[in-house]
Amino acid sequence: MKRSIVSRPRIHFTSNHEWIDVNGSVGFVGVSSFRLKGIENIINIKWFSPKGIIDRGTVVAEIHTPNEIIPILAPIPCKYLGQNQQLSGNLNLILESPQDKGWVFFVTPLKFHNQEPLLSPENYQKLIRSSVAH
Repeated sequence: MKRSIVSRPRIHFTSNHEWIDVNGSVGFVGVSSFRLKGIENIINIKWFSPKGIIDRGTVVAEIHTPNEIIPILAPIPCKYLGQNQQLSGNLNLILESPQDKGWVFFVTPLKFHNQEPLLSPENYQKLIRSSVAH
């Protein structure tokens, strides 16, 4: 499977390998290509469909693969808006374009959030390089 290396322009990461791209009042959330490395197929997504305001770290969905379950957490305090409808019938879009078209759900951030818990692309690269080294 060919994977796109395109990343969204305002992307920031969590140390748990989620990413968020906030564009105005909407944030798109997905899973990093690093976290998805080696996965060839997604069987399904289990949705927890949180209502109202959710805290950073709340499980919103789980990606089920043949070998593991990958939880997707809210990267910031936010309000859940819904799923990426393009995934309906094409879950492998998450694998094909993990940091762009393969976003999983979208949210409205609570007020202007402090990006302190989020990592810039450069700092995320440092994190994954150090985790590979150990």
